[in-house]
Amino acid sequence: MKSFRELDEAADRPKGSAFRAFKHLEPGLSEGRDFLLLRPGRDDAGIAELRAQDRVYRNSVNIVLVDDALAERLLKHLSGSLEPGQ
Repeated sequence: MKSFRELDEAADRPKGSAFRAFKHLEPGLSEGRDFLLLRPGRDDAGIAELRAQDRVYRNSVNIVLVDDALAERLLKHLSGSLEPGQ
């Protein structure tokens, strides 16, 4: 699973780029299958671990982790090589 920060860094794009790409693709995605949403109060231990590993942006509140297939699609989207309909 990859975080938006990891995807922004892998694509050498500014903060928020992977999030915007995710929002573009989100209508066809399913939570629990394509991504996990970690929320404060419910997932504090997981969020703390990701912060300790420096895998998420410091000010992020809700954390989205995407599976490997979606991470690849997002990276293609960020590079401009995503084909229409993908």
